[in-house]
Amino acid sequence: MDKSNKKRSNYNEEALDAIKKKYGYSLDYIRKCLRGDRTGLMADAIIKDYNDSVAASKIAIENKIIK
Repeated sequence: MDKSNKKRSNYNEEALDAIKKKYGYSLDYIRKCLRGDRTGLMADAIIKDYNDSVAASKIAIENKIIK
């Protein structure tokens, strides 16, 4: 048996929790959407919200470091 060549993704847990509260889906479903295993309008909305929240958190961290 060969080892899997898939690399495990690390997701921003705070962003995942916020999306879970907003949409009410399980963390497993949200991760599958982010991975691309699930498709559709809701999966696209989850991906967009996740990317927006990660970008906002990066900006907040950079602003905190600069000040």
